[in-house]
Amino acid sequence: MSDDWDVPDRSFVVLGGRTAADYELDAVSLIVTERHDTAGLGLEEAAIVRMCTSPTGVVEIASRLCLPVGMAQVLISGLLDRNRVTARHPPPATAAAAQHGVALLEEVLVGLRNKL
Repeated sequence: MSDDWDVPDRSFVVLGGRTAADYELDAVSLIVTERHDTAGLGLEEAAIVRMCTSPTGVVEIASRLCLPVGMAQVLISGLLDRNRVTARHPPPATAAAAQHGVALLEEVLVGLRNKL
């Protein structure tokens, strides 16, 4: 941050003063737009709209924009508020799927130990 109090912080400008996302977005939620115009959007918001012509993960958007995931979530939330994008959330994990994942990890661990 600059010592000059008249120069705003980049994150404050990028986020338009917002500090939190209005929507719960998982890092692997897919974001997609069917409306390709970028009129009235900030640079980062317009970039999100352009890159989401096909479903794109929140974490990938953050990576491409060189932003922390939290900042990307706030930007995407603002676009969701204005109906510029839609979010496709991952299905919730079931207890059976979680148990299967644990069993698979245990098998991998046993296999690795046997290799050593």
